[in-house]
Amino acid sequence: MTVRTATPTGGWKLALSIAVVCAAIATPALAAPAQPSPPANNGEAKARAQVLLNEGTTAYGHGDYATALEKFTAAYRIFPSPKLWFNIGQANRDLGRPVEAVAAFDRFLREASDAPTETVSEARRSAAELKARLGQIKVTCPTDGADVTVDGKQIGSTPLGEMVWTTPGRHQVAVQRAGFSPAIEDVVVDAGKTAALRVDLRPIDLRPANGAGGANAIGGAPGAPARKPVYRRPWFWVAAGAVVAAGVGAAILVSNHESSGLVTTLGVKQAF
Repeated sequence: MTVRTATPTGGWKLALSIAVVCAAIATPALAAPAQPSPPANNGEAKARAQVLLNEGTTAYGHGDYATALEKFTAAYRIFPSPKLWFNIGQANRDLGRPVEAVAAFDRFLREASDAPTETVSEARRSAAELKARLGQIKVTCPTDGADVTVDGKQIGSTPLGEMVWTTPGRHQVAVQRAGFSPAIEDVVVDAGKTAALRVDLRPIDLRPANGAGGANAIGGAPGAPARKPVYRRPWFWVAAGAVVAAGVGAAILVSNHESSGLVTTLGVKQAF
């Protein structure tokens, strides 16, 4: 049961939000299918996480969003409640990290099935406003299992199930997999639009350069017979014999060269 109390103007929504979440402390959050399992000592882990959550909430209220994010993230590692993704999303948003904020809000909406209605609405609103300022990159690659990074940050492996949210501007996309030459592409993203990028990886030819059965030498034309070494040619021995017969010493040198800012209406949550 939620009890509304009289609060100063502009603060009743924050008080309502805290009351709603605090009322849920006695009831554990529903576990989402992909949610990692909490430690065996569930009560102790939850208590430790609650302390960190309270510290993060205090820091957030003082405008210290970096410390708040650190505390919220640490709390999630100890007790992975999906509701904490809302706090993590708000801290990232107010730190000017819209991509990370969108990812957190989306995860909160997917996993926090028992979150209060007001919190769900706030997360949806914040995510929608952030996404309107961002763009997306759609990376397709016929080679499955290739690692994809955007500006050096690991995104996932092909095939990517979702498009990548990113800030407008130029970004560098790298796709690589063992046995293939890595591909690096630049892509320009506009706000509210999707930039499509197809990457075709080329296999690396690991066959020996000079194989048995008349294989081509490095750089040789396809189908052309391999050249015989100079010492296997008849004229070489004829010339060498003539030199010996004439009593003239000779030296033969053989060398090979290889070519080588939004304002929240609810505030962060203070409980699970």
